Amino acid sequence: MQVLLEGFLLLNACMNAALLCITLRWCGRPVQAGRIALAAALGAVYAAGAYLPGMAFLRGIPAGALASAGMLYVAARWHSLRHFLNALLRLLSATFLLGGAVYAISQALGGIALTWRLGASAVVALVVALWGGTRRTHDARVKVRIDLGEHSALLEGLIDTGNLLRDPFNGLPVLIAPYAAVQALLPKSCDPQRLETLPPGFRLVNVTSTGGNRTLMCFRPGALSVQHGDKWRPVYAMVAIAPQMLPEGAVALVPTALMTV
Repeated sequence: MQVLLEGFLLLNACMNAALLCITLRWCGRPVQAGRIALAAALGAVYAAGAYLPGMAFLRGIPAGALASAGMLYVAARWHSLRHFLNALLRLLSATFLLGGAVYAISQALGGIALTWRLGASAVVALVVALWGGTRRTHDARVKVRIDLGEHSALLEGLIDTGNLLRDPFNGLPVLIAPYAAVQALLPKSCDPQRLETLPPGFRLVNVTSTGGNRTLMCFRPGALSVQHGDKWRPVYAMVAIAPQMLPEGAVALVPTALMTV
């Protein structure tokens, strides 16, 4: 049986991209097209290399797990080994489930060529990825705890699907909180309406909203936790300070990137 290299690489890259999208959405992580494309392409090259003479060891489970870890590392920014390992476990689970589904399809069809198996894999994975993208968080309200130095603040947050803001330096999502809610965390000299009072270690971030462009003070908290349901879990994000209160009675606008879908 002959398989064109171009077709093999393309279909394998599509399957890798779909699996990475599923995994990142499952973990509540943002999907960045450039990173996904690069990771998927690297995975496809690895898969093709596994069929070269003398490279059969690359088709083993240990090598495959390491390749999956490499793709996942490239596909997103990771700020915690625990979160990365959790996502890797989900990626491997999704891969095995998809492989089982494709095997069942091929058996039902009485056996199909490798190219078509890969094609079926890509189609099934893309359908699942698109389905996953239509899911929404049922409860839009969460509790947020922000720690900075010896002080902490407990806020009620609103999950904001329109908050796609990211820190340009470290790529972290940005949670927006009104000054009144986080005032206890800040130096007394800090006034968010006077940017010249920016405290040491803070920086400025540009925000675009229906009201126009604004420049807000921004800081990285010592710890940030979100309660969704009955469980608190740590998240990694910057906190931007809005001088006025936020709409819809929210005390913080929480980006969906911080929430597990």
